[in-house]
Amino acid sequence: MDFKWLFLGLGLALFASCAEVKEGAENAADTAVNIWQGKQKLTVTFQSHRPYCGGAAPTEEQVNGFTNPMVNKVFYLYKDERPNSITDMVKLTTDESGTFSIDLKDGRYSVISEDKTLSLKEFIKKKKIEGQFYEYSDDACFETWRTTPEFTIELSSPTEETVTINEKCYTGDNPCMQYTGPYPP
Repeated sequence: MDFKWLFLGLGLALFASCAEVKEGAENAADTAVNIWQGKQKLTVTFQSHRPYCGGAAPTEEQVNGFTNPMVNKVFYLYKDERPNSITDMVKLTTDESGTFSIDLKDGRYSVISEDKTLSLKEFIKKKKIEGQFYEYSDDACFETWRTTPEFTIELSSPTEETVTINEKCYTGDNPCMQYTGPYPP
């Protein structure tokens, strides 16, 4: 018997089943919108703010840093306490202005970034910065960061909010890493 074809067939079957599981999770998160469908429109605009990090003398606009919309970023919304699975959250993607809107029932809602749906190990692997000039805090800092929502609101009327994610020079939005190297003159 030619085992090459057997292994190829098993590999393709495994690949197809993994793709279906992932697609199913994404669809489940998207359909969760219907669970909390209501009359209160929540509109959130996400933006990031990055300070001027040195180099040439800054212009008047640069001295206060840079604020930009978080375009096409995926966030997950949940009601009350954070569930264990993204299938119990609503997947939302910002538009070209960094905004999403959703109609919800009254209640307490929180929003987390897509990265915060990862396991702690995967989150640290993605967010830890390696290099000579970086100091690592500890895993507890990463767990606190991962489990802290970007935004929480008690919704009882139509609401518009702007959320600013503050970044630091050379570490971005990562509060668990410190840059200890030289800054540009």
